[in-house]
Amino acid sequence: MQRVYITAVLLVSCAAAGDLLRGVEVPQYAFAGGEAKLGCSYDLRATRLYSLKWYHNGTEFYRYVPTERVTPINIKPSHKFLVTEVSRDERRVEVSLTRLQVSASGQYRCEVIAEHPSFRTEVASANMTVLREPLAPPLLLGAREIYEPSELIKIGCQPRRPLLHEHRPTLQWFLEGTKVGPQWVTPYGTTLRYGPYGLSLHVPGQQVASAGGSVKAECRLSMGSHHYSSYKTLRVRMRMISYVDNYHSTGSRDNSRNLILVTVTAGVTLFFIM
Repeated sequence: MQRVYITAVLLVSCAAAGDLLRGVEVPQYAFAGGEAKLGCSYDLRATRLYSLKWYHNGTEFYRYVPTERVTPINIKPSHKFLVTEVSRDERRVEVSLTRLQVSASGQYRCEVIAEHPSFRTEVASANMTVLREPLAPPLLLGAREIYEPSELIKIGCQPRRPLLHEHRPTLQWFLEGTKVGPQWVTPYGTTLRYGPYGLSLHVPGQQVASAGGSVKAECRLSMGSHHYSSYKTLRVRMRMISYVDNYHSTGSRDNSRNLILVTVTAGVTLFFIM
């Protein structure tokens, strides 16, 4: 019996080296009490499927045998999760794991076996970590309601709850939906063992003034395919200057039309002629 082993990482489908198995989809992170969906894709153009099985840390929990007409699906109970088949066709099987326990962390392996006479076996696997605490939107620190154009706006962003170093989320800053460059962000809260804990944003107030006086800032916290964001609108005080110039026009039909008011705001000049 031939065996081909393929290793997949995160949620990407791994490319199969054999004729049957195309790859597996396993989330890198899940949360206790939550759900994770696993996908196993295969190609049956050259042969027929004898069986497809899912294993967690070497223990089988799902089996599909098309030739078994009465009970083609066999799901074994587990105290670590509840298994439900989501979908199944000629190319892919997807199962859902709910009521996840922290002990559900580990390796998930899909095994595909071809029909007689070859019984060719191909395997792909990926790891998933089940975290005890769910994620939450990050915490923003030091933000004010309004700034001066001459100021350097500084805002900190960090997770609301501390996480283990090996499962630390990533933080990113965005302005109006565009990721900011490295010159405007600085890691902070560095410890000797675990490295930076938060990420601060530094935006010149003049940049906000040039954008009209306000911009929407977003700090995004990510772990695998999970994303959570917190938002803050940055506002800069706009300087307003008014000029009133009275003049008289001789020979005019209406000498009362003699007031010109010019208002300058953020580089935009509006003229009102009375």
